[in-house]
Amino acid sequence: MLQSEKVKKVLEALEDCCGKCPVCSPDCPISVARRAMEGLKYDLEQYEGKAEQD
Repeated sequence: MLQSEKVKKVLEALEDCCGKCPVCSPDCPISVARRAMEGLKYDLEQYEGKAEQD
C-alpha cells in the first residue's frame, strides 16, 4: 500500500473524529492534525507522481 493511501485513511479517521463545530478553531487538535495530514498527502502524491515518471 502506498503511503498516500495510508494518509487518506488517516484523513478519513480524522473526519470521523471531527465534532463538526459551527466555528472551527485553528487551535482544535483535529483541525491541526487534518492540516498537517493534508500537507503530507499532497507532498507524498507529488513524490509518488514524480517517481512514476522516472
